[in-house]
Amino acid sequence: MRQIGILVLGNFKESVRDKLLLTMLGGGIILLGMIAVMSPLNLGARDKTFHDIGLAWIHISGMLILLLLGAWTIHREREKGIWLTVLTRPISRSQFMLGRLMGLLTTLAFTIVASTLIYSIIAMITGIGILPGIWRGALFIFLEMSLLAGLVLFFSSITGFAMTIFMAMAIFFAGHMSSDLLRAAVLAESSVLSGVMMFLNWLLPHMEMYRIRGALVGGDLPTVSQILHTACYSLFYLSALFALSMAIFSRKDIR
Repeated sequence: MRQIGILVLGNFKESVRDKLLLTMLGGGIILLGMIAVMSPLNLGARDKTFHDIGLAWIHISGMLILLLLGAWTIHREREKGIWLTVLTRPISRSQFMLGRLMGLLTTLAFTIVASTLIYSIIAMITGIGILPGIWRGALFIFLEMSLLAGLVLFFSSITGFAMTIFMAMAIFFAGHMSSDLLRAAVLAESSVLSGVMMFLNWLLPHMEMYRIRGALVGGDLPTVSQILHTACYSLFYLSALFALSMAIFSRKDIR
C-alpha cells in the first residue's frame, strides 16, 4: 500500500502544479462571476441559469482534466520511459496500475470539490444561494467521470494519446445513447440485429443514469436508493475496466 500511496501522491502533486487545472478553476471563477452579475437580465431565470451553468462547468472541468491532463500524463510517462523506471523498483504491475487509477480519481475528486466550492462561494457572495443537493450533484458527476477515468486508463494501456481520447470519448458518448439501442432492439425486425443491439446495450456504460442536472435544478433531489444503485454500478463497471486494463498491461512488453 505504501508504494501505491507514493504513486497516487506523486500523480496528484504533478496535477495540482499543472497550469491546466489552475486555468480551469480560474476560468470558472470568471465565468460564474459574469453569469451572476448578468443574471438579472435573464428575465426571471436568474437562479436557474446560474445553477445550470454552474453544474455544467463542474461537469466539464472534471471531463477536461481527465482527458487532457490525465491521459497526457500517462502517455508522457510511457514515452519518457518512466513506466520502466518505476517497474524496476519493488512494485508490481498491478500496484502500478492501481496507483495510476487512484491518482486519476484523486485528481478528479479534487477538481470537482474545488469547482463545487468555487460555485458555492460565488453563489453565497452574490446572494443567489446554493442549490439544494449540490453536493449530491457533484457526487453523481464524480461517479460518471470515474467511468471515464477507467476508460482513459484502459485505452492508455493499449494505444497512444490521441486514440485514447478519441476512443474514451466515443465509448462515453455511446453510453449516453445506450437506452436508444434498447428501444431499437425491441423494434428491430431481424433477431440477429436485435441481439447485437441488446449486447451493445449491455456492454456500454449506462451513462444516462448520471444525468440529473435538469432534475436537480428543478428541485428534484436524487433519493438515497438512487445514489446507492448508481454508486454500486459505477464500482462494478470501473472494476471491470481496471481488470481488463490489468490483464493487458500484465502482458505488455515495457521498453
